[in-house]
Amino acid sequence: MSSRTFIATMKPIQDLKYLFEKYDLGMGLDKDYYIDLPLTLPYVYEIYGRYEKLSLISFLEEFIEYGDVVEIYEYWEGKALPISINVPNEARTINILQHTYKDEFGEYQFNKKNWMNELAYRTVVSNRSVTTFVKY
Repeated sequence: MSSRTFIATMKPIQDLKYLFEKYDLGMGLDKDYYIDLPLTLPYVYEIYGRYEKLSLISFLEEFIEYGDVVEIYEYWEGKALPISINVPNEARTINILQHTYKDEFGEYQFNKKNWMNELAYRTVVSNRSVTTFVKY
């Protein structure tokens, strides 16, 4: 029974030690993942251990440059946990430049001063669909 969170990026993450020290996010390049993931970007990493949503959001806000895309997906395995499935119509897109959150129910605008805290109360990572972070 375990949950594994994967993040796919357009460019490699250069300093994984810095990432752990600043955001308390353990992450490693996952070249040999054996799971059929619904991710489309070339650099796939696994986030290790427990992490706080706000730490992940803060990292993404710093890491993603204008025009970049990052995908996140949670894979669940085991008897006590539901099996991961990809339901594209439940996917969400979060634009960190425009401070918007879009899911199957509509698009929401966050307060520009408090957007990270507002986003932390939304579904950011799911085993039912890919979450796409963009900055444009």
